[in-house]
Amino acid sequence: MKTIFFILLLLFTTVVTFAQEFVSEGIKTARIRQSEKDFSYPICQLGGALELQFDVLDDKYTDLIYSVRHCDCNFEPDDLSFSEFAEGFDFREIDSYENSFNTHQNFTHYTLRIPNNDLKLLISGNYIVTVYEDGDAEKPILRKRFMVYDFADNSKLKAEVSRPFISEYSFDCQQVAVRLKTDVQTKYVKVFAMQNKDFSTMRELEVSGYAPGEILYEKNDGNNLFKGGSEFEFFDGKDVHFRALGIDEIKYEYGLYSYKLSPFKPVDVSYSFQEDLNGAYYIKNDKGFSLDLEADYIKVLFRLKYDRYTENKIMILGEAFDENDEMSFNSESGFWEKEVLLKQGLYNFQFVEKTTAGEKNFLSGSWYNTENDYFFAVYTTLLKDPGDRLMFVKTVNSVKK
Repeated sequence: MKTIFFILLLLFTTVVTFAQEFVSEGIKTARIRQSEKDFSYPICQLGGALELQFDVLDDKYTDLIYSVRHCDCNFEPDDLSFSEFAEGFDFREIDSYENSFNTHQNFTHYTLRIPNNDLKLLISGNYIVTVYEDGDAEKPILRKRFMVYDFADNSKLKAEVSRPFISEYSFDCQQVAVRLKTDVQTKYVKVFAMQNKDFSTMRELEVSGYAPGEILYEKNDGNNLFKGGSEFEFFDGKDVHFRALGIDEIKYEYGLYSYKLSPFKPVDVSYSFQEDLNGAYYIKNDKGFSLDLEADYIKVLFRLKYDRYTENKIMILGEAFDENDEMSFNSESGFWEKEVLLKQGLYNFQFVEKTTAGEKNFLSGSWYNTENDYFFAVYTTLLKDPGDRLMFVKTVNSVKK
């Protein structure tokens, strides 16, 4: 391990760079979750544990170290020193890894448990973990968010999702409303909401009024409104020898299997229910025993039939995808296409049109009755406690009450 001389102020040149998640080329299937819980949020109670897992293809990166930072409620860096939010050591080696076997694509599977023998978190709040290559804290290759909360009892937070009252939004949006029982002054409390584990949707709710012992967040517009979107599409890629639902063609070429998905043509004239995972994915190889090590990587060709002219970006949306998954138009096939390297499993996805202003237009329409998960987080900022503390959280479904 290299000796690291490092000044925190030089780590990140801007707040935006620090706060954003990113995954470098050659790293795949990076996610933070509770151990053995595939669909859990990247969150645990203080004293609990999370695992960061990811694959490095073809030994592209070696000698990996990690660092953890405490952030404010907006996932922007605060001014807490390491000793104010953690015990132990920073910039330590990730020493838990295994090589793939029975796969065509070679990779190394890394697991980082938080907390561990070198790191114990002392306070709740938002965190970012960054992974660096070559034991060098100036070479970040991976950054992910996670959250730690104080109290398991969330009965003081009442949250619901409903159809908007204002007719302008009543067909394509969903409205969240929160009532918070607290004796803390309003200026020290912040409530955030997020849709389907998508941090790009996370926003602070505005106070709309007060009741005895309660703060109300029940505005009929603004940040209380979320686009309902549509149900996610999916494909089953667990078995490379069986053409499952959503797959048109399976090939083996250039040392890897490839899937050509059935072309998708969006229909936005009415809502259509479809059971989904709300954008999540599940790693699975039907022929293997170790999901992490025996699930192979597959080239997956997504195809979209979209005849409307647009100068906006056409993106694939879902937990397994990021800003790099922009589609391009293939004039020969007549489809919008994007090839993505994915690990064997079951995947949810959507196609969206992203405007220059960053707004997402769902190609299959947006509907008030779409089934979505909503995550609520309550933060406090008190003079006696350094940093923004995450008191408790709650998840509410728009359909399943």
